[in-house]
Amino acid sequence: MASKAKSNGLESSWARAPPPSRPFCERALRAIYDPEDKTFLGRTPKRWGIVFAFYAVFYAVLALMFALCMAGLFSVIDDKKPTFILESSLIGANPGVASRPRAILLNTQNSSFQSYIDELEEFLKPFENETWVSSKEKCTKEDNYGFPESPCIFVKLNKIYGWKPDFFSASELPADMTEDLKEYINDLAEIERQQVWISCWDERNNTQIEYPWGRGLPGRFYPFLNQEDYISPLLPIKVTPPTNTIVAVRCRAWARNIVYNKSLKEPSGYVRILMQITDTTAANSTDTVE
Repeated sequence: MASKAKSNGLESSWARAPPPSRPFCERALRAIYDPEDKTFLGRTPKRWGIVFAFYAVFYAVLALMFALCMAGLFSVIDDKKPTFILESSLIGANPGVASRPRAILLNTQNSSFQSYIDELEEFLKPFENETWVSSKEKCTKEDNYGFPESPCIFVKLNKIYGWKPDFFSASELPADMTEDLKEYINDLAEIERQQVWISCWDERNNTQIEYPWGRGLPGRFYPFLNQEDYISPLLPIKVTPPTNTIVAVRCRAWARNIVYNKSLKEPSGYVRILMQITDTTAANSTDTVE
């Protein structure tokens, strides 16, 4: 006789009697598959089918919505040109100045400088077929890029789509431009003045700095418009620093629309390269005075 219980004035029959007491192993096996109820992990095949069908439809709808969103996004994006450029973009219209290597720390008495030569060889591979690079005699693979005594540092501007330098005319050179650079510009023909000028100096010491390829980045390389096989112009700076001393070389780019901020916290318009060339020859000398 089925037992009954009252709840809120209504009579209901027990759905089932409490499960019989069984050993632990049998209970564990029945939790996986119950032969009496024909359930697997608590669900009948029909209920498992409902679950799989629901999630199949659910994820199919999600995938369709994602595909529609991506299709709409790619339909308005140009793969050759950014949607926002120059002042309307996050990076703005003031190009950063970069260098390779970024810093130099070596000892002239060992081969610690070979890693810098390898870095520059890899960096300059895209320029191998460029005549304006291959025709140079200094700061090349043949002279080990000046290492170890007078390393060459290659300076370039970071690429910004659509940016074109606003060149200085010879009669309107800024007052804070170095005198040696002014003299260099004035000695050039007018057609050769369409360049982004580079000037470098040592912030702390009297370091010899040379410009074996000239003083500027040629204006014919700008603007960058995502051209195929485009390479950014670069300029080597040959530095001969005092040994056993930390040297900070600052290289500034000059154009009307390059903003220079000399702050170390928010730098712009320049790159700063730290160098230390250690020469232990004098320290290891055993010469004595008799």
